[in-house]
Amino acid sequence: MIGSLASRVAGSLSPTAKRRVRRATDGVLSPVGSLRGVRTDARVVALTYDDGPDPDGTPAVLDALAELGLSATFFVLVERAEAHPELLRRVLDEGHEVALHGIDHSRLTERSAGEVHRLLVEGKRRLEAVAGRRVRLFRPAYGSQSLGTFLAARRAGLDPVVWGPTVADWVDGAAEEVAARALPAVHPGAVVLLHDGFEVPEGDLTPRPTFDRGDVTRSLVGALRAVGYEGMSVSGLSGFGRAWRTAWFRP
Repeated sequence: MIGSLASRVAGSLSPTAKRRVRRATDGVLSPVGSLRGVRTDARVVALTYDDGPDPDGTPAVLDALAELGLSATFFVLVERAEAHPELLRRVLDEGHEVALHGIDHSRLTERSAGEVHRLLVEGKRRLEAVAGRRVRLFRPAYGSQSLGTFLAARRAGLDPVVWGPTVADWVDGAAEEVAARALPAVHPGAVVLLHDGFEVPEGDLTPRPTFDRGDVTRSLVGALRAVGYEGMSVSGLSGFGRAWRTAWFRP
């Protein structure tokens, strides 16, 4: 009954009021909080890309970012980075940030905390070997995270990063329509989720989207710039304000 009442109250709040309530709660829970953005009034957001490097999507995204003069953060899968080191090298050579998304795209909440820690230590080591530089940021596949996997990531020397606005680009559509999905949730200091690769759970028959991922980036950045926003990497965003951390736990 209490949970139902809380849901009804939350449902009656405006998006701005919901953010204020969430941030107040997050302040209490920040010791177990994942990075969701920064607290700032500046119209800046982090652009983040998951599931690469992918020969079909990553070059198009990199071309778009180069045209736009922007840097971003790429949360990469180690097995793909090892299979396509030339793409990872291009990501780095063009000034982008590389972070860990996992060795593969398995759901870590289905494993023990000890196994998760082992996999993340291994994944970090292997990615650093391919990238030739330190890796400190991590985003769990599917956003699946428990307290145990969160603590395992921290013990592995990784800072979990989640997201706010998303283009939901695992669902097909025209590039402009896909980009527009993120806009209602955009706010100063947000972390925006996009993908330069495509990954679905085993047995999921969702077809690969047909839109150009570079065009999604162009459309999104164009819409953001039209209202005064600029995109950047997660590390770039961190220079604009204090970290906003949220208790993010989902199966």
